[in-house]
Amino acid sequence: MKRIAFHLFRLVALACLASPLAAAAQAYPAKPVRVLVPFAAGSIPDLVARLVSDKMTGGLGQPVLVENRIGAGGRIAAEAVARTAPDGYTLLLGTASTHMVSPLLVKNMPYDPVKDFTPIAIAVTPVSGVVVNGAVPVSSVKELVDYARANPGKIAYASNGIGSSHHLVGELIKMTAGVDMLHVPLAGSNQVLNAVLAGHVQLSFSSPGSVGPYLSSGKLKLLAVVPPKRFPGTPNVPTLAESLPGYDPVTDWFGYFGPAGLPQPIVSRVNAEIVKALNAPDVRAKLNSATQLVIASSPEELAAMMKRESQIYARIVKAANIPAQ
Repeated sequence: MKRIAFHLFRLVALACLASPLAAAAQAYPAKPVRVLVPFAAGSIPDLVARLVSDKMTGGLGQPVLVENRIGAGGRIAAEAVARTAPDGYTLLLGTASTHMVSPLLVKNMPYDPVKDFTPIAIAVTPVSGVVVNGAVPVSSVKELVDYARANPGKIAYASNGIGSSHHLVGELIKMTAGVDMLHVPLAGSNQVLNAVLAGHVQLSFSSPGSVGPYLSSGKLKLLAVVPPKRFPGTPNVPTLAESLPGYDPVTDWFGYFGPAGLPQPIVSRVNAEIVKALNAPDVRAKLNSATQLVIASSPEELAAMMKRESQIYARIVKAANIPAQ
């Protein structure tokens, strides 16, 4: 009898705790929603957030405000969202860096990328391509791999820095193909582009949009795109996974998160508005012109991708012997 009474008491207590959350979820949103973006105004993540937020404002009936909270490679914004109440009024536009790479390369992380967040949606994947200097005698990824095998240590690729997404993609190509390539970390995308144009390095992972004029002139060649799907702007260019047998793709991405414990009705509502915004023809056109591949995923797809790709990133970091800082 006492056991039955205890379980009844427990059920009533849980119901009492859940009812305020359920009521809040039913009334959501009752005030403006903030989206923290861990990059500066004018950046690609900022563009994504503002295009989506403009559409969400109409759908939710409340202002959806973008707040640029920069610093520490995105970890300041991510930590702020992880520590906020799970009421749906503070969201994060996170990245592969904030949620998969930083936990491998940063000591004393201020948050757990899985336990402290609720996944909502993958928004887009920035499209980068396997780009080589026009003088390199290859016209496909297969020919590039064969050339690298025949010239060990003579192929150098540039990236935006140690631990950047392009650095890790280069290391994954090395692992998959069994080739030796030299990594040259540089300060930013402009320096990377200039280095491959000048022939200081033979290879880079650059946006097709940024190298378009150089492709037309023959100064550069685009061999493949890095995302797992072909990009509508370059439909005849194969993906890296299509071109390199055994390549298990990892992606750069921008995705929406809430803090842990976000009620499911709020997750579903926010996801539906994000997906609707991303699929709006004008938003999709603007993102395609910015060389962003629209994904518009479910929460479950974001969670599954993080689980799969975090394991791949861990293997890359270990194989490349990249130390945590």
